[in-house]
Amino acid sequence: MNTIETERLLLRPWKVDDAAEAASLFRYASDPEIGLRCGWPPHTSVEGSMHDIRNILAVENNWAITIKGGAPNSNAPVGSIALKPVSQRTADAVASDPELTKRYGKYLGDSALELGYWIGRPFWGRGYMPEALTAVLGYAFDTLRKDAVWGGHYAENTQSGRVQAKCGLHVVAESKQDYFPLIDRHYDCVYRIITAGEWRDAEHRQMARMIA
Repeated sequence: MNTIETERLLLRPWKVDDAAEAASLFRYASDPEIGLRCGWPPHTSVEGSMHDIRNILAVENNWAITIKGGAPNSNAPVGSIALKPVSQRTADAVASDPELTKRYGKYLGDSALELGYWIGRPFWGRGYMPEALTAVLGYAFDTLRKDAVWGGHYAENTQSGRVQAKCGLHVVAESKQDYFPLIDRHYDCVYRIITAGEWRDAEHRQMARMIA
């Protein structure tokens, strides 16, 4: 899997059976504010974090977020970002409306992917997540040649909504009281998309501003 580098970040594959890797993951993923926002329970042990690296995170298109020179160990993961198959939850939200199905149904199969991401609370508000998200979107469109990328978030998680909007994802659908079985909770959700055409249009506009 490719490593992705930005100005301040290095997005790299997860290290399996690495004690320091698991300890860093546990440090941030044990925060209840993290997991519950993403639909999974907070981590309860370093051993559990190591298990999750081995069985969940160490897969294709799932990167550990590391900050260049930003910590005692700048290679330590402080978050995660992934491109995954489009979820059934997203597909159901689109299928609930015939007009949405007509317009976006073609983006629910293998031609599209869906984002998943989080970053440790000490790193909120520094612009790291939009930086990582922009880089991963570029990888999805320019390297994987996908037609669209989806994103979803709880309606109450306006912070995640701002990140996605900043990166060009616009609202397509909303749902009421979606069930998240891993945490046994219901949330209203918002579903967003950016297509390859929209991504490239934004790139061209940015280039034009730089030239002007």
